[in-house]
Amino acid sequence: MSAALYALGGAAGLAFGSLVAYLNSLITKKYLNRNKDKQKPEGTAAAMGLNLIRQLVNIAALAVVFFTRSIVPLPFIATVIGTALGLTAVSVLFVYRLTKHFGEQ
Repeated sequence: MSAALYALGGAAGLAFGSLVAYLNSLITKKYLNRNKDKQKPEGTAAAMGLNLIRQLVNIAALAVVFFTRSIVPLPFIATVIGTALGLTAVSVLFVYRLTKHFGEQ
């Protein structure tokens, strides 16, 4: 396979991972908006549940890439690395933005 095909697979994976990271960001934002008016947040169990949901979404995204590897004509390795990069790096950026937003209030 050519280098351009690997780059395309990595870019497609990065775009898909970034989209899933955005979905995780929306889940987190909804949780934070629901709890911002409460004097006492729901606690550790709720935060652990939120993280479990986020991880399940990440696992589902990686499973989609894995199970479509024979359907999508892109190199699997480049696609899964791009997806993982999108899930982690872009998710960190979204969480940083949420922290700045909710930290100012």
